[in-house]
Amino acid sequence: MTKNYGGSRRMNSARNVMMAACILTSALIISCSDKKAIDFGTFESGSYSNTFFNLMLSIPDSWHVLEQEARLEIMKRGGEIVAGDNKNLKAAIKAADLQSINLLTAYEHPPGAAVSTNPGIMLIAEKVTHAPGIKRGSDYHYHAKKLLKMSRMKVSYPQEIYEKTIDGVSFDIMETKITMGPGVVIRQIQYATIMKGYALLMALTFQDESGHSQLEEIVETLTFN
Repeated sequence: MTKNYGGSRRMNSARNVMMAACILTSALIISCSDKKAIDFGTFESGSYSNTFFNLMLSIPDSWHVLEQEARLEIMKRGGEIVAGDNKNLKAAIKAADLQSINLLTAYEHPPGAAVSTNPGIMLIAEKVTHAPGIKRGSDYHYHAKKLLKMSRMKVSYPQEIYEKTIDGVSFDIMETKITMGPGVVIRQIQYATIMKGYALLMALTFQDESGHSQLEEIVETLTFN
């Protein structure tokens, strides 16, 4: 079987873009962050749990879950990709990093694997208590879209933001298409809800319907106690 290293490199860039797209909003609403009230959660035996949000999410045994150090590296590289040479946006994203916590990152294959596609999911929390106007996920998405216009990425929106309820919790969902190069389009679906003073986000990134289906199956395992 022929190995597609070009596809692997594109997907590595996509995972960084996914993180950056999720942290951009706080650049508009930045203030001092207090992370003492929230925990990173734990991942054991295929299940992620977080006592602060009282949630659980199942990840397939065959998938690759990143350690904290790797998650932080994704945040850093994602900001570099999005900002490009825009110094103001670079500074804003650096400040935004302090507001966002990457709780969980998982991919079907280990990053860097010789595969043409590598769907991934991220669970992120961003403090929004200093921005009382952000009352629901759609408010969060509004600011994210404004900042994405400032980036060097070519982003389109296939449809309007819509709502979905998971285990009694309402999420607003924003779908995007990110053009990475000629003929290469990365799709992202970002779920957002406001909970306990944080924007709780699930970001799904994929290139085809097979990847999309796998990610939505993971989302359906989400439960809140």
